[in-house]
Amino acid sequence: KLHPDLAVIDGFTGMEGNGPTQGTQVDHRVCVVSQDWLAADRTGVELMGMDFSKIGYLNYCASMNLGNADLDKFEIIGESIESHKKQYQLPDNFENIISWMKPLS
Repeated sequence: KLHPDLAVIDGFTGMEGNGPTQGTQVDHRVCVVSQDWLAADRTGVELMGMDFSKIGYLNYCASMNLGNADLDKFEIIGESIESHKKQYQLPDNFENIISWMKPLS
């Protein structure tokens, strides 16, 4: 029921792999600020080199029109996403984490 007025992602140092306790720090040095929290998260996903279609809860929120997840409709102020993109290592159990998104067989 609450919709934040401002989303801020401090990506100075990120975490990849099996975080938060056994992950590896990533020196990323980025910051994302948006009046649309979903647009901010989508931008963060792109900066981490992840496949947005595999981030189920964000796709669900986009389908419910809780924010904008369409990169073509973003206005990026400053340097491009591509110029700061890093490929983050996924957790070892990532396929298990996203198993809820797959149809039951």
